Amino acid sequence: MRPSWPSCLTPILAAVALATVGPSLAQPDASEIDTIVERAMDTFGSPAVTVSVVHDGELVYAKGHGILERGDETSADADTLFQIGSVSKAFTAAALALLADDGKLTFDDRVIDHLPEFRMHDPYVTREFRIRDLLTHRSGLPLGAGDLLMFPEGNTTREEILRAMRHFEPSSSFRAQYDYDNSMYIIAGMVVEQASGQSFEAFIEERLLSPLGMDDCAASFGRAPESAAKATPHVLVDGELETTPTGLLGDTAAPAGGIICSAPGMARWMNFILDEGVNADGERLISEEQFAELLSPVTITRTPGYLAEHAGSELSAYALGWSVSTFHGQPLHSHGGGLIGMTTHLMLLPRENLGVFVSNNLMSAAPRPIAYDIAELYLNVGDGHDDGDANPGPDWVDIVDELMRERRDAGADVVAKAMAERDADSTPSLPLAAYAGTYQDPWYGEITLTLEDDGRLWFRSPRSEPLTGPLEHFQYDTFIVRWSDRRLNADAYMSFILSPQGEVERARMEAVSPTTDFSFDFHDLDLRRVQEQTEDQ
Repeated sequence: MRPSWPSCLTPILAAVALATVGPSLAQPDASEIDTIVERAMDTFGSPAVTVSVVHDGELVYAKGHGILERGDETSADADTLFQIGSVSKAFTAAALALLADDGKLTFDDRVIDHLPEFRMHDPYVTREFRIRDLLTHRSGLPLGAGDLLMFPEGNTTREEILRAMRHFEPSSSFRAQYDYDNSMYIIAGMVVEQASGQSFEAFIEERLLSPLGMDDCAASFGRAPESAAKATPHVLVDGELETTPTGLLGDTAAPAGGIICSAPGMARWMNFILDEGVNADGERLISEEQFAELLSPVTITRTPGYLAEHAGSELSAYALGWSVSTFHGQPLHSHGGGLIGMTTHLMLLPRENLGVFVSNNLMSAAPRPIAYDIAELYLNVGDGHDDGDANPGPDWVDIVDELMRERRDAGADVVAKAMAERDADSTPSLPLAAYAGTYQDPWYGEITLTLEDDGRLWFRSPRSEPLTGPLEHFQYDTFIVRWSDRRLNADAYMSFILSPQGEVERARMEAVSPTTDFSFDFHDLDLRRVQEQTEDQ
């Protein structure tokens, strides 16, 4: 049975929409939006930003700013394709709504009735897990469980991700709390394939992108037209801008974050959602009943403090591929997206029939404050600058920039404290050669440690080529894996556990810095030493 407690938010949000009398909607000109974008690019260092704004069914702004790639002066424009990351999750949910209208499934179907091989750690959870649960981040799994199978550049199939889920012990009770995951959306994509008889990508393109006129968009990076201009992902390494191929998401993860699209293409998607499932030709693609499911709150979430303080946001929850909350008293539907080197934010204010989409080709927080500032131009909240206006409104670029600085500084403090407090005079219990070998994790597979001619242990993952690097002694039997690709920003502790006989038995890992992206879920690994077979065995 679907639990009824989250549904209490639906009438509350409706009451907020009816009871709140907001300011009249302003009509800013393009130069005001340009100014917001350019300031954010300067603050966050984004090489390129693309923006589209829709209001009352019309595309009122679509523009690319900046350059596609560092060292290349090719300009971004409105037609440049950007990977939208987890904003794609709403498309996966919409695909299931289409299949519900086709009579192929319901959101309350058991997953095992469509994918009999689906297993969770607890048999009860396996039996009771519904399609709705795949979409609402309440599985009981740890945050980002299984993401390491995909990031960075993991050569993993969807079937392997499905099989991996049974090995994760829950971190909370089933349906008890919100913990964001990508793996469940990949399994949702497999349900789409099973119910439709098509590949996930073909179904998305034929049943959603094409009928919406999003012909320049694709369900994954690899399916985008080769001739189309595409933004290149970037990261900052020691303050310097670098391109990174690890930002290119493979087809396996497409249901969780694969769509690549232009600003006008995303404008069509926003209008489709604001029109509640009707496309630009007036054709209803998703029934009213199933469309209502997509935006109905399910899982209670915490409202970010900065949104509560500066936008009065409250009553936050996760629906099916959408976050729902309020923004200056307005009902808000939104979602962010992030890959290594590219981030996105989309927000809709349905009462005002307003939508804003922003993406940039840097691992940065830039899209969110840009979207908020643009929305506030229309809401006539203020320009964000205390220049004598009676109501200057929040300066989202400054607010988010300060938050990011505080986060980076706090992370640096944690790392510095750990380095200062370690026992630098300690030594490993065993010679380095004793730590070398093959280690096996039940959900991730194998990794290898080899003692190289340079006298260092080296970590290698057959599943993910970028996860290669030397081990640096930290203290006792704990080392730090320093990834050779410094763009990952994900160095990890590796601690070895010895058996009573003094032999290496297993190893555990965790990120060195708390700022490491949660998709590097090293902490979920339980690496057991694989005993080498001798000729006699």
